[in-house]
Amino acid sequence: MSQLWPRTAWLPALALAVGCQDNYEMVTAALNTVSESSSITGTETDATGATGTESTTADVPTTTAVPTTSSEGSMSDSNSGGTDSTTSTTGTTETTGWDPTATTGPPATCEAPEDCTGMGSGDLSTFVLPFFRGEVCYADKLRPGDGLPISWNPCVHPCIDPKKTGWRYLVRCDGGVGCEIAFLQYYREATGSDCPSDVFAKFPKAGCKYLGPHYGLSEGLKGFGYPDDKLLVPFITNADAAAANDLEPAAQVWTRIDGYMQPADRYIPLSVSADNPAPPTMCGPDVPGCTCKEIGF
Repeated sequence: MSQLWPRTAWLPALALAVGCQDNYEMVTAALNTVSESSSITGTETDATGATGTESTTADVPTTTAVPTTSSEGSMSDSNSGGTDSTTSTTGTTETTGWDPTATTGPPATCEAPEDCTGMGSGDLSTFVLPFFRGEVCYADKLRPGDGLPISWNPCVHPCIDPKKTGWRYLVRCDGGVGCEIAFLQYYREATGSDCPSDVFAKFPKAGCKYLGPHYGLSEGLKGFGYPDDKLLVPFITNADAAAANDLEPAAQVWTRIDGYMQPADRYIPLSVSADNPAPPTMCGPDVPGCTCKEIGF
């Protein structure tokens, strides 16, 4: 595969904030949420929080940062969701061992940055693995102030043993035009054994191993309700996911996201209106009020 290169060097930072990881104690959001405002072409919020989501059976989504908006524009960030197991509430998948014949045919190549999330082969030491391809379920009809529920079921190469799921979301708004919420999902600790060269590329779909779904839920959305509102499930690389997991400021995370040609199937229009019915608090296959689609294939 050719070398990966993000197109980010000249792009401006668009938002800032950090979130929470599982190495903090569980405390109330009231005690651990800090907000302040400054002005860069609109209003910007910087929020931090700390919660714990240790679990061995399911993803337990929690969030702390509440997005704020203005007529000119706004940016905010929240991060949460983390478990030390890839077991979900709806099923489990064996995570060790794999059949090398499952991905037959010539190796997939990485001719453009968006063709793979990284490079490597053989035995791979611990790394962060982002959602690249798989099924995503979400509520695309919301009311003002509703949280956006989402789930991911990532396609993972059978040679990879992923653990400790995590997710993070960022919001930015262009006043009077629309808001965009980017939801990132990743395995915070993954290793590989005897992996082929296309382990991080678009190997044949028949070779996918699925360990989800894994669930996320945003805080109540503020400032949405315009024709251009959308959800983005972005392409990011292993290195980008590691930076997001390490609580890189949201401005830099947006710069990473904007540095790639995000395919059309990763953008999902949102309808935010008081006339919409209440969305579910958790989305997945066959859940009323949720839409599911495959991304990245």
